[in-house]
Amino acid sequence: MSFRRPGVDFGLATCTLALLLQASVVPAATLIGFATLPADTFVPGPSSGQFIEAANGRQPPFADRQPVQGFSALIDGGNGSFLILSDNGFGSRANSPDYLLSIYHVNVDFRTEKGGQGSIRVDEVINLSDPKHHLPYPVVRTTDRLLTGADLDPESFRKLADGSYWIGEEFNPSLLHVDARGILLAPPYLLAGLWAVDNPRSQPATLPRSRGFEGMAISPDGNKLYPMLEGGLLLDDGEEVGIGLNIYTFDHQKRQFLNTRASRPSHRYRLDGEATAIGDFTLFSATGGLVIERDSQQGADAVLKKIYKVDFTQIDTEGFLRKTLVADLLEIADPHDLDLDGKEFFRFPFKTIEGLLVIDRTTLGIVNDNNYPFGQAGRTQQNRPDDSEFILLEVTPLWD
Repeated sequence: MSFRRPGVDFGLATCTLALLLQASVVPAATLIGFATLPADTFVPGPSSGQFIEAANGRQPPFADRQPVQGFSALIDGGNGSFLILSDNGFGSRANSPDYLLSIYHVNVDFRTEKGGQGSIRVDEVINLSDPKHHLPYPVVRTTDRLLTGADLDPESFRKLADGSYWIGEEFNPSLLHVDARGILLAPPYLLAGLWAVDNPRSQPATLPRSRGFEGMAISPDGNKLYPMLEGGLLLDDGEEVGIGLNIYTFDHQKRQFLNTRASRPSHRYRLDGEATAIGDFTLFSATGGLVIERDSQQGADAVLKKIYKVDFTQIDTEGFLRKTLVADLLEIADPHDLDLDGKEFFRFPFKTIEGLLVIDRTTLGIVNDNNYPFGQAGRTQQNRPDDSEFILLEVTPLWD
């Protein structure tokens, strides 16, 4: 798949010398594809939302259906399609025991300068399950063993050549190996000394709630996984360690972490001062990758939604990965008004932006988690949940 646009003059000739000399000049990013999945998109299934309150004009429960939402990771699905991982559902273990954990196989008709409907079609839903009782604790659905948002919180995933998936999740946190049908193949893989507040086995927490393996890259040869924490480890007094996020290495062929303990990461990443979390982490070469950083605001209040480039071989004097800005998601050129708002600039101001895919050296795919039915005011007006949006950006070449 390839998306291109003709050259566009954004008035660079009028830039002042002072602007040109600024150290933090924002690289140009241009919207070249746009598509939405309406917030109120459902697939058949058991009733859901039985443990949440009404929000944004939506009244649960949702009888005999499951909302298609919570997009937490994005990968290539082959033949121009995509695979998207859902998170735990409605936000916590307590309110999501009726939400089925799923991988969605979708096809997208992007609106581009050459046309297109700007629509997303869900073609297949793969439900995660544990029929062989690999999870070392009870699950909600004891009969069919379909996994729910009370059992696990998937946030990142990668597909292997054999069709199986590795999933990074937050409750333990752990890595999970499932086959092409979503069936768990082994017990969760744990890292010594890494236990989140939500861990189901009541281990003393060394990681805050919802700060587990948010991003997970895979090496180009497919042999190594690089799960990345969303937050810092806890100090002995329960306070979170400031800005340092750990990246670990997992050899999936040996089925083991190459790190001896959680306190000994392979790499460390420093967040911007206004950022509160990462959204995703992916590699485009053996050492080069991209990270989404975000604040916890949305809509007009959003101040930081950025994509940075890093390289495992480039370390600063404090031991953190050096990073270079690739795209500011709040400052995107939209010369063809692909979102049909009548403007030639575009913002992606959602609270949670959690899916990032390198399509080619100048094209990125990005999706948001709309947090249905709670997410609103990222794009929409009050009392209406946000849609799920899938955008394509053209950026400065990531490699030569």
